[in-house]
Amino acid sequence: MTRSRFLKILLCLSCYYSISFGGELSETQKRKLVEAVGKRLEQKAYAFETDFSLWEQYAAQREEEIRQANSKEELAKVLGEALDEFDLSHLGIFAPSTVKLRRAGKRSGMGITIHPLEQGGGLISYVLSDSPAERCGLQKGDVLETIDGDPLTDLKQLAGTIGQERAIAWRRGENRMSGKIVYASFSLSEPSSMKWITPDVALIRIQSFQYRFYKLARINRFFRESKNAKAIIIDLRNNRGGLSLYSRHLASKLSSSRDTFALLANKRYSQKKLHPLPFSNPYQGQVIVLTDSLSASAADIVPAFVSESGRGTVIGEKTSGALQLARSYPLPYGFRIYLPIAEMLTPNGNRLEAKGFPPEIELSLENTINDDQIIRIALDQIETVQASSEE
Repeated sequence: MTRSRFLKILLCLSCYYSISFGGELSETQKRKLVEAVGKRLEQKAYAFETDFSLWEQYAAQREEEIRQANSKEELAKVLGEALDEFDLSHLGIFAPSTVKLRRAGKRSGMGITIHPLEQGGGLISYVLSDSPAERCGLQKGDVLETIDGDPLTDLKQLAGTIGQERAIAWRRGENRMSGKIVYASFSLSEPSSMKWITPDVALIRIQSFQYRFYKLARINRFFRESKNAKAIIIDLRNNRGGLSLYSRHLASKLSSSRDTFALLANKRYSQKKLHPLPFSNPYQGQVIVLTDSLSASAADIVPAFVSESGRGTVIGEKTSGALQLARSYPLPYGFRIYLPIAEMLTPNGNRLEAKGFPPEIELSLENTINDDQIIRIALDQIETVQASSEE
């Protein structure tokens, strides 16, 4: 898994933007930082078939780029490209400016999720509320075509800094539109929500398993209110993961704590069974899980658990395939490294890292991001399962 996928998972709504804090490091400080990365990898990192001692070699290959880096942001970019060589989803380095935004639960940039298209441009599958993109008029389903007059062929063209104004053009159906967008900071995720899409089918949308946005009391209330529903649709599209504890909490709402939720492998255990958290009276009705290619990490394992346990049906795109447990550690000069500390396998022992989980009902990108279409398919599946059970 390349850095582009890592960035898509963790920073997809920010399109790689950062604030420039300045503060060039001396050559001695740069060497100290590189050595500190190596020590963290040696002491803390764990991933299948990965030799983290190769860090010294990968950093040496970029010695000239490291020397020429004129800011902490540029240095983080170069070191991040060196970390790419390990081909892991949960491995990256953050400059102090990015660390500050992440601690505040914010990113900077447009505030969109965008998918590159083979013919050029990018399909927007999500627009955050109160983001620069929303203020500019961009909507879900739009195709971003140009940036500052140039055709969009690489998402890296969207890189910029807070306060920067860009000229963009996009297509909405047969209509072409254009405007100016000013990069700014915004909240990365939105709270979980629930609504009834029919009198007996509830839709629970969970956009993140991060502690700022996944609230246990709120999720508990959703399941209390829908306990008598014929079916619950759990929408994990655009959910880039978060704490594995919260994914086990969600599993506890669907299944017994005796069931195997996942298998854990790290420096201590080869395969340790993890179970849903011990809550009583899980929901007994039908379960549908909606996924897309950005359903990552904790949102990789929940669909796999629901499917492999026979608890429900997964509909949408294959998940991201970014299933590792990771932790952030401090580095000198305000940098932080985000690295894998364990591998998580599905209940059946399948590794999803760099592979993703394929849904039982697989849809195109266009149908996956179309709310009306994917909900209609989910409702059809609910009726099919109910009719089968009544025969």
